[in-house]
Amino acid sequence: MITLRHLQCFAAVAENLHFRKAAEQINISQPALSAQVSQLEEMLGVLLFERTRRRVLPTPIGRELAERANAILRSVSDLEEFAQGSRTPLSGILRLGVLPTLGPYLLPHFLPEMRRRYPDLKLYLREESADRLLADLAAGQFDLILMSSAPATDQHLTVVPLFREPLWAVLPLGHSLAAKDSLAPADLAGELLIVLEVGDGLREAVLSLCHAAGSREHPDFRATSLDSLRQMVATGLGATCLPALYVDAEARADEQVVVRRFADPPPSRSIDLVWRRTSARSTEYRLFHDLIMRNLPPIIFDAG
Repeated sequence: MITLRHLQCFAAVAENLHFRKAAEQINISQPALSAQVSQLEEMLGVLLFERTRRRVLPTPIGRELAERANAILRSVSDLEEFAQGSRTPLSGILRLGVLPTLGPYLLPHFLPEMRRRYPDLKLYLREESADRLLADLAAGQFDLILMSSAPATDQHLTVVPLFREPLWAVLPLGHSLAAKDSLAPADLAGELLIVLEVGDGLREAVLSLCHAAGSREHPDFRATSLDSLRQMVATGLGATCLPALYVDAEARADEQVVVRRFADPPPSRSIDLVWRRTSARSTEYRLFHDLIMRNLPPIIFDAG
């Protein structure tokens, strides 16, 4: 008999195209995962993957069956969510995906109240790039995701705007703009701004500011994290723009850089809460939305 474990192993390999990575994703040993996939192939009477020493590729029937397996796994997850939500709102397990440039600086604002109000809720967190968040949400790996500028036109998603997070200018010590209390985007005209690598959504917000202000991306340097961006600015390589929650948590206390607000209305990135439209826990997720909104610091702006 085909079991959910068979389907979980099959779906993990189809997603990762790598047996070791698939085994790590679902917390199973690689030999056990291989055995589950082989058993499934034997029961179905088809070859699901082409295996060589260097790569794993799904067969044509394997690709089609992987989509069906993921649909079954999502349906089972929705069934569990419905039963769970009918007992006690915001209890049990909630799998939350979040951007690396957001999670560590937003979560401390609402986690204390969450623990007080919903003591039976277990929050499992994982940081991923924007594309990965959307893919894993669709595959049922996440219940909810927090991301920037979610695709509001996707009919499979419910996208609820949370807030707009202002961007702050971060400058090297001695920079000519450090003498100003606040800046206008036009003040950055001619500057070379260091930005993040592709994948988080923050890069796009800063590049949009660059184009509007008449500044340019630094041609030689990119960073992989907010901390590395700040440290590159501290060495004098250039200026950057960082999100307000990070500035409040980390950059303001750094005596090696200067941080400056932009005058209203400041450039910002939008942050959304997203879940699958078919989820049975939509009412609970709106409670989670309200929890976050009640605990936002004053440096954050309304989504509207």
